[in-house]
Amino acid sequence: MEGFVATVPFTILFLPFFGMVLIALAGPYVPRLGAAIVGNLSVLGSFVLTAVLASYVWSLPPDQQVLTLKYPPAWATHPAYWAHIPPLTISFELRIDPLALMWMLIITGVGFLIHLYSIGYMQESKWYRTFFAYMNLFVFAMLMLVMAGNFLWLLVGWAGVGLASYLLIGFDADRMAAVLAARKALIMNVIGDVGIMVAIFLMYAHFGSLSYKVVFANVTSAGTSALDWIGIWLLVGAVAKSAQLPLHTWLPDAMEGPTPVSALIHAATMVTAGVYLIARAHPIYDHAPAAAMTVAVIGCASAFVAATIGMAQYDIKRVLAYSTMSQIGYMILAVGVGAYAAGTFHFVTHAFFKALLFMAAGIIIHNLGGEQDIRKMGGLAKRMPFAFLTFLIGTLAISGFFPFAGFFSKDAILDELQLLGHPWLWAFGSITALLTAYYMFRLVFMTFFTGAYRGDHEPHADRSPTMEVPVAILAVLATIGGWLVLPGHDEMSRLLQGAFGDRGILPTMGEINWFVTGVTTFSAAAGLVIAWWLYERAPQLRRRLATMFAPVQRVLANAYYIDTIYHWLFEVPTLTAASDIAKYVDPEGVGGVIAGVARTTTGLGDAMRGWETGYLRRYGLGMVVGMVLVLAYYIFVVHGGAAVGMR
Repeated sequence: MEGFVATVPFTILFLPFFGMVLIALAGPYVPRLGAAIVGNLSVLGSFVLTAVLASYVWSLPPDQQVLTLKYPPAWATHPAYWAHIPPLTISFELRIDPLALMWMLIITGVGFLIHLYSIGYMQESKWYRTFFAYMNLFVFAMLMLVMAGNFLWLLVGWAGVGLASYLLIGFDADRMAAVLAARKALIMNVIGDVGIMVAIFLMYAHFGSLSYKVVFANVTSAGTSALDWIGIWLLVGAVAKSAQLPLHTWLPDAMEGPTPVSALIHAATMVTAGVYLIARAHPIYDHAPAAAMTVAVIGCASAFVAATIGMAQYDIKRVLAYSTMSQIGYMILAVGVGAYAAGTFHFVTHAFFKALLFMAAGIIIHNLGGEQDIRKMGGLAKRMPFAFLTFLIGTLAISGFFPFAGFFSKDAILDELQLLGHPWLWAFGSITALLTAYYMFRLVFMTFFTGAYRGDHEPHADRSPTMEVPVAILAVLATIGGWLVLPGHDEMSRLLQGAFGDRGILPTMGEINWFVTGVTTFSAAAGLVIAWWLYERAPQLRRRLATMFAPVQRVLANAYYIDTIYHWLFEVPTLTAASDIAKYVDPEGVGGVIAGVARTTTGLGDAMRGWETGYLRRYGLGMVVGMVLVLAYYIFVVHGGAAVGMR
């Protein structure tokens, strides 16, 4: 069993990487489908091995479910470290525990379903093989992030995910919008990378190590102020990667990538990396109250603001993008107040219903020839019954209707907020639940109902098993995924206790807070009724309200003009300064210095050339003059100074 535990995590991590390398090297020489098969099988293999490893780890007592592995192992011929710069030693270290396993199962499981979906969705792409290589790179980097046993390797995975997302968002490189969106995502994420780097420097200064095991064991040796600063800098990384205020603006633009990319990066994995980071560093946040409360407030604000923006969007994928930002806000809010199990639970259910929503939306977009504007849809429920049914299941789940997955996980978060004594956070969370139901059912009604079809092109309904089977599986998971927490059967708490101890215990359905559940259920139902009334029952009222609140509509449609504010605060001054430097400083300053050096060198060369005449008597005269000058210097300066000193 020792050999199994030592080799399986390493295999899980590197299978997608080897798949990527194989596609890159052999891809041009095999059929297009061959590259897709390699990409799919490598991720599926990682999922199967992760499931086997998880069953073994969860069979152990909770206090033995944390496995720290180093490569090469201690008994190997070579030292068990990657770099040794005294006094710092960095090992290639993996940490397998219930928290990592939860993310690993979602990354590889949902990641495989998205890979399978991509076989049909991307079949017309001219860069088909490249797409699967990039997808495998993303899965490998995300696994590195969550399996790392120290903060340095977490940062390596963190940066790798940023690179992979840049490549995937800008995959359609012949479209300028995709290229600009990829660049924007990369820049925002690099800001987060810098935040984590600063936190790493602070951790090493206080703990002398970057290993989770060492840092967490000695966390109380640092003062509260130091831990608050470490927590704040880690939060910068989480905010950037998880698209939370104020570094969220890259997420809606990232919808320029292919729909499978949206499902993988912005629903199931990448944007939840910030949640994982805070949950992983929970021993730090448990002793850093100011940092933890900052996390909670940012999560709550992001959830609410994103929900309001989602009410005014017309691009089907942008609505889902803002819903992602809002749902991640719930998770960040949960881990900020110390409800780590509740935040992780919502991560699991969100992976199911959000990947489902994106992939069902992808079927619609695919069958409408790329159309994403819901104002040009309508009446599609009968034309695309499979897409309608699965999208409706995802909507019921994200809105929190019983018995769908979101009902259980969102209620767990709101229940924890009340139990822990955060009434304002609970209030905004409950209001956000109403807004979520409203904008999601607005999306359903405008897409599938609200009169006849309004598009320019007749929709067609291609039947692709590789697209429909993964969506059907996710629809089932979005329906029953929340049943991990039922009266007397709280499996989520049992699975997470080894990672969080007592902080991993959820309020179970047997201890249900009927007030909280009643409020959130009413909020979800109210959102549905309001959307139905405005878009199906009383469209004239909707148009009057739209006219009355047109300024508010414009603000929400433009996402509070935050992009515009950033443009004038940062882009315009930077571009202006760069232009002035290019116009004045560069030619006259930098260019002038270089030109001056060149002129000086040329002048000295010309002067020296005058002495190179070839006449020996002139050279002899120069030597005599030089000797006389040296002698004069010695007599009058050196000797004269010594004489003065003697007197």
